[in-house]
Amino acid sequence: MVNLFSDAEFWVLIAFIVFIVLIGRKAKSAMNDVLEKRSNDIREKISNTENTLLEAQKLLKNSQDILRDHKKSSEKLIKEQEEIALKNSEIYLENIDQEIERKKSSATKEIEFIHSNAASQIQEKISKIVISSIEDLLSNDFKTSKNNNLANDFIDQIPSALSYFKK
Repeated sequence: MVNLFSDAEFWVLIAFIVFIVLIGRKAKSAMNDVLEKRSNDIREKISNTENTLLEAQKLLKNSQDILRDHKKSSEKLIKEQEEIALKNSEIYLENIDQEIERKKSSATKEIEFIHSNAASQIQEKISKIVISSIEDLLSNDFKTSKNNNLANDFIDQIPSALSYFKK
């Protein structure tokens, strides 16, 4: 064993083993650092991705909320406009009904006026004809009984003819 300690190859072997152990520790430490850094980078990327996903989900939810609110407000606005249109149409129909009633009333009054005017004119003409007929009868031969009966019948029918036009 003493020979072993004095042999140079033995000491080269020991030095080589110590060298490998020291280099192995340094290499292991460096590899651990590199792997740790890579692991941290991956964790950071995962964290960033998760944060981005959460932000995207929040934006999606906000967009859906805004869309839902916009849809509700649009439906409400449409409903309000439909109600306004319905009220306007009812008002318009009422105005049309009032206008029709007013025109009916006006037409009725105008017809009554024309009827009254026509009746007055007819009465005047009848009166003139009656007076003219009576004058002719009186001037011609009123003494005959036939003429008397004719004149009496005519005079008797005048009130009923006048009452027809007073309607």
